[in-house]
Amino acid sequence: MDRVGHLVMNQPPSNKMTVEFFSEMEALKEVIVGSSKLKAIIISGRGRHFSSGADLDELLLEITHHQDAEPFLTSNYAAIHYVETLPLPVISAIRGVCLGSALELALFSHFRFCSEEAVFGLPETTFNLIPGMGGIQRFASLSGKARALELILTGRTFDAQTALELGIVDAIWPKKELVERAIAFAHQLPERYSMALRKVYVSRYAMRDTGNTIRDSEI
Repeated sequence: MDRVGHLVMNQPPSNKMTVEFFSEMEALKEVIVGSSKLKAIIISGRGRHFSSGADLDELLLEITHHQDAEPFLTSNYAAIHYVETLPLPVISAIRGVCLGSALELALFSHFRFCSEEAVFGLPETTFNLIPGMGGIQRFASLSGKARALELILTGRTFDAQTALELGIVDAIWPKKELVERAIAFAHQLPERYSMALRKVYVSRYAMRDTGNTIRDSEI
């Protein structure tokens, strides 16, 4: 039995995160809680891209329909933040673009692996907004405050190698093998999984598989 669950963003080509997506993420919490058979969850996008982020037009329209938008926005944040609190490993397998709220979702994952052509960014400031799903804090904790502020305030995108150097991703793998390798990585994780040992898990897998690029600081 595979025991690996797959959360696939299925609105190609850009896999935008719609109001329905956030609603389904909220409902997914009950599904995961009710399943004791899962060993890991892998998040990916259908087709070429992980996700271009939130569908801003739809979300802004939804906000205008609420007299008090705070509960709606708080619910969206809670649905994404929930993945970090899970006792089983959550792995983001990132191809193509991973922008805005999609990057924030990936940042709350326990592990992030990407392909060589992946593109990352928090472009909210270019729309006169700020990342509102916890991305600022998570980005800063991984890459340091200075680099995080630079990339967030400019809204500049960056490539896979830069993401690796910043600590945003744990390894770079070939695009066609990305999900399969993420599955293989999930299977090598121990049953008594601990987030405190995440660097050890990545290093051990890298030692078994020399075909990936990994942060030197992790070995």
